[in-house]
Amino acid sequence: MAYQNKVFLVVVGLMILIGVGSHIYDRKVCDPEWLTIEENLEYIRKANSIKEIELYKAYNYPKANLIDDKVTIVERNDIDCIQEMINNRYEGTWNHPATAWSIRMKLTLDNQKTIDFQISKIDNDKIPNMTHLIFGSKCSVTRCSETLGKFLEKLTV
Repeated sequence: MAYQNKVFLVVVGLMILIGVGSHIYDRKVCDPEWLTIEENLEYIRKANSIKEIELYKAYNYPKANLIDDKVTIVERNDIDCIQEMINNRYEGTWNHPATAWSIRMKLTLDNQKTIDFQISKIDNDKIPNMTHLIFGSKCSVTRCSETLGKFLEKLTV
């Protein structure tokens, strides 16, 4: 067998191993994480399902965060507004330009569960108030809101 044929077989074998490994990773790691996230996101569609919202730093370097310390939101009107904006998220993003700021948001639900995700306000010339909601730790997916970032900026001033 010629050297080129052996190299070709090795490359094809590696590609198959990578594909199988990726599939196993998805089934063992991503699927369980996403099942929990989707259950919680579906649950917060119910009125008054969020008891408390905590905002805290996403990164250790201060200029990348909207806030410097933890902010707890318990005011029902603010929670309802944030809940509506999260529920009205949509799929898809415009490229990944520079992030203006990021935070972590933790929702405490009335069923004693919590959901934690990252929010990043994006400097984007296409949509001025683009905010990415990044769900998942190991297998993240980005959703968007055009109102949540602006609301959080006003709320945390």
